[in-house]
Amino acid sequence: MPEPLAYSPAGAAELADPEELLRTHMPMIRHHAEQLLRRTPASVELEDLVQAGVVGLLDAASRYDPEKGVPFGAFASFRVRGAMTDFLRSMDWMPRALRDAAKDVQEAMRALEQKLGRPASEEEIAAYLGVSIEEYRERLTSVRAMSVVSFDDLPVRNEEGDLLDVLETIAGDPHDEPERQIALAEFTEALARAIEALPARERVLLTLYYFEELSMKEVALILGVTESRVSQLHAQMVLRLRAHLGLDA
Repeated sequence: MPEPLAYSPAGAAELADPEELLRTHMPMIRHHAEQLLRRTPASVELEDLVQAGVVGLLDAASRYDPEKGVPFGAFASFRVRGAMTDFLRSMDWMPRALRDAAKDVQEAMRALEQKLGRPASEEEIAAYLGVSIEEYRERLTSVRAMSVVSFDDLPVRNEEGDLLDVLETIAGDPHDEPERQIALAEFTEALARAIEALPARERVLLTLYYFEELSMKEVALILGVTESRVSQLHAQMVLRLRAHLGLDA
């Protein structure tokens, strides 16, 4: 796992030198590419994701303003991952049948949570869908690529209902665009509530995978399950979050 990337004002010269920029941040780009590649079809090539990440890094360098108070390492990481997921979405590699399957699962989750007042278990979701628990888990395996979510999919809207760019909102000046900051704060609160509503094991998975940046294999060892089972739980967690946030498959 790569070391966290730090940024200080002294590193500003790095942004003016593309070669130094790439040398310093290529480990971060490859890390994100390898993470995404685990959840995409075999037709997706690692180097294609890396190239998309390089474009995202250069875009980050051109847009970055240190006076906004956002560390460059964090801003670049968001841009790199966003560029990669946008590249995947542009390929339109998700078959309609799989999107429909993911949508059915999300609708089942919404309906059951409204009825039960809590997150539904796998058994309850499977019963609602009229399939066995084994068939339900096979669906989770098949739709795991839906966990690749672009920043454009995040429902950050202003008071007029217009979609806002999350990264631009994060990096923006709150005095210039207060409505963006309000929209981001509302989204952050909604996401926090959605995470809090997750079952305990899925919250642990989210923490280990996204915050501790452990691999699926490492998470599997901690949870005491197989790596394929972690992949299923991850897909279920993402679909549950999307359902809670009102995102369609």
